Order: sequence, then structure tokens, then C-alpha cells
Amino acid sequence: MNQETDNTEKRKTTPLTNSEAATFFFLPLGFFGIDKTKSTEFNESELERFKRYNFDLKLKQAREMKIGGIIFYLSLMAIIAYFLQ
Repeated sequence: MNQETDNTEKRKTTPLTNSEAATFFFLPLGFFGIDKTKSTEFNESELERFKRYNFDLKLKQAREMKIGGIIFYLSLMAIIAYFLQ
């Protein structure tokens, strides 16, 4: 029983790995398909997994990385539009 409680606590405090964070940052939205606001298949399934298994910190960080990625791409488009004028 003690190991189960330890594992539950570890799940809540385990941060995203660098590769997971990069995936959420560089692929925040779906690039293929009609609905551009829907997350990519991988990101959506990972978020569901984080919710299901109570990875609280990973879920919070993944949402932050998605928002950061969206801001990054919007800023990049604004900079490109500025230089193309």
C-alpha cells in the first residue's frame, strides 16, 4: 500500500520531459485537416492520459507549452508580415 501512495505522489509531481515539452510547444494546433483549432492527435491523447492518471504537473505544463507555442507562432507570423511589407 505504501508503494501505491508513493507512486501516486510521484505522478502528481513529475515534470514534462524535454521531448514532451517540445512536442506541445512546436505542435500546439493541428496542421492537417479541416478543424485548425483541434489539437494534434498525439497532443490530445497525451492530455487525456495526463488527466486519467493524475499527472497534475505534466497537465499544467503541457497547457502552458501549448499557449506558449501559439504565442510563438503568432509572433513569428507578425514578424514575417512586418518584414514582407
